[in-house]
Formats: sequence, structure tokens, C-alpha cells
Amino acid sequence: MITHIHTNASNGPASEIDPVIADALRSIFGQDHKPEWKECYTKVRRLARLLNDPWTEPRIGIITVTDHLNQKSHTLQKDALKLAAANPRLAICGEISCVDIDLDGKYRRSPEVLVYGRPEPVPGPFGPYFGLSQDMLDDMFQRCRAPGMQELQTGKVLDYCENNGLAYALAHPLDGQELSLEPILGLVSRSKFVEVVNGGFPASTSKYLDGFLRFQVRLAQGWRIPDDMITRFPLAGRLVGKIIRENRNPPHPWGGSDAHSHNFSRVVIVFRTQSLQPTAGDLFKTMIDYSTTELMDDEIFKIEGRPGSSISVLDDVLRIVARNIWEGRRKYFRIPTKTLALMTETRRVVAQELGKRARRRAELLRYAQKELPLSRILASMIPPTKENADESGGYEASRFVDGRM
Repeated sequence: MITHIHTNASNGPASEIDPVIADALRSIFGQDHKPEWKECYTKVRRLARLLNDPWTEPRIGIITVTDHLNQKSHTLQKDALKLAAANPRLAICGEISCVDIDLDGKYRRSPEVLVYGRPEPVPGPFGPYFGLSQDMLDDMFQRCRAPGMQELQTGKVLDYCENNGLAYALAHPLDGQELSLEPILGLVSRSKFVEVVNGGFPASTSKYLDGFLRFQVRLAQGWRIPDDMITRFPLAGRLVGKIIRENRNPPHPWGGSDAHSHNFSRVVIVFRTQSLQPTAGDLFKTMIDYSTTELMDDEIFKIEGRPGSSISVLDDVLRIVARNIWEGRRKYFRIPTKTLALMTETRRVVAQELGKRARRRAELLRYAQKELPLSRILASMIPPTKENADESGGYEASRFVDGRM
């Protein structure tokens, strides 16, 4: 299954990079220039053709289209709805842009949420289909706003999904956002599925997220952190307190291709099911009905593929830049000096944006290794015994200071 993929519906107001590129184009062609730039040229019918295509390796049985959706743009595309109505293995879902509250009380860009849908098909203009309906999205964008803002709040979107029976996953939570580590891990610890492997982001964040999920699994099994480690790393104590008090189940690891241009099946989910040809509704039902412990014990879902690298990410972006320049060649190639400036400026902007994200990622991971070194904490944890285990999994929640999560 491909559970995180984009089409040309992710362009325009839905795109975060669109304003950056638009400013660069206007600096070259003048402020009256109307930029025509797309971060994705993939059409949904191209993805639909991948379903059980004998030439595609691995074979793809389900695709959930997860285009960018935000307060500026969350209208579903008719061509996508038409294709989904014709094929129950193609679902129209969304990657919801969000903000959330940080340690200083300010709202900043926070992890996005992949919202999939319910087990039952929803009505559409071309017949019922699996995924999100326009009414569901409109309701979500009305109810889940951060206080005093138009942007949605990650925590409220997670609550909305849980309260309305929607399958969901937290998307690449350590990449592409601006929150501090503690509120990020607070959101991770309360999510049912967390994307730990993403084809568009590097292995460093995948490794740390995998360690945190193993940490939470051990807490659920009754393992303890020695008191001296709690004293040395207070963040661990605050996280444990929150997890124990709210009886949070460990998240299930999830994986996503996140492809915008090619190599769509670079990260997939293997879905073990008795159905010979499961639908997207079968996937959503399994995600909702079973606990994460049951899913992990029975190995219902398995991630196949690797996270991205600096080279693969740069390749993705340069392909998109080249495609945009080629598509606009009649406009851009008329003046050679402008063409050269376009190529130079877009490369500069892209390099600047990638560099900014890389620095933010490195800073976050350095802080994480200092304040919550999971490898050391995991190595120190004490397995449960009759002497040290109790109903709270080995801890009394009142021992820990409440974290701001």
C-alpha cells in the first residue's frame, strides 16, 4: 500500500513552498508577474494505474492520496473523486497542515496529520468512495482551529479523528515543523499511528522516532526508568508522567512514500489480511478497530522501504524545478538572461530552504540527544517483575511533574 502520496492538487495555496518560489519569480520578472509554479505534476489517474500494475514492483493494492490541505485550500478535486468512485482501492484523503502551542505559549507550525477516513464509503458526486468527503473536511476546518487563528491545531485534529472514527497518522513529526521537542513528543505519544519512515526525509529522524516508540512500548509493558536517570533527564520524567496518567497506548510505526514526482512506491506498507483484494475501507477498519498492541503482536502492518537521504531529497526538488522550467519554456526562454537568472535563483531558493530545514532538524536532534538520549535510557530501563510492577505499569503517576504537552 502507498499511504502518503501527492498529486497536482497539492499545488497553489495548498503548497508551503509556493509563496517562496513566487517571490523569487517576481524578483526576476517584476512584481506584476503572475507565477506559474507547481510542486507536483502527478495526476491522480497516473496513481490509479499503479493499482495491481503487473510492471510495478512491489505490487500496489491500495493507494491513499494525501494531498496538502490547509485553511487556504481544502477543496477536493472532481477528477480524484471520480476515479475513487470507480475503484474502492483508491481513497481520497489529506495531509492537514497545522499549528500547535509551544513551550512559550506561542503557536507555531506543528506536525501535519494524515487523515484517511472511515471504514464506510462516503457519498460523492460520482458515486460513493472511500476517504474524506467535502462536508467532513469543511466541518474539520471549522471545528479544529487553533484559538484566534484560521490554522488548524494538531491536537484538535487528533481529537476530531478519534471522536469521529477516522483513521489517521501523524506525519513525519520531527521534520517540517517549528515546535520544541517536548510538545512534539507529546503529540507523538498520543497518536495511534506515527510516520517513522518517510521517503522524503532522512534516516536520522527515523532512528530517533523508532527509539521513542520502543520507549513507549516498554512503558506499556511495565518497564521502569531508574530514578537516577529520571533525575538526570527531567524530560523523561515529564513524558512518563503524561503517558501513565492518560493511559496512552504506544503508537504504531507507519511509513509513507511522500513522493511528488517519481518513485512512488519507495516506502510502502504491507497489509496482512485474509481478504484477497482488500479495499481502502478494509484498511481503515483495521486501523480503527484493533489496538496498536494487537496490530504489532500480529504483525498486521509492516513498513518496507527506506527513509530519504540528502541526495534523494535534492534530486526530488531539482526534478520539480526542471519540470517547471520546461513547462514554462515558452515564457521563460524568450529572454536568455532571464532564463539564466531563473535557473540560478530557483536553485538558490531551493538550496536555502533545504538548508534551513536541515539546520532545524540538526538542532532538534542535538537537543534530543542531550535532553532525552533514548539509547542510554532504553539501555538503563528495568524490566517488570512482581516486586516492581503495579497497575500503572511500574510507576505511580503522581511522582512526575506534569509536562506541557
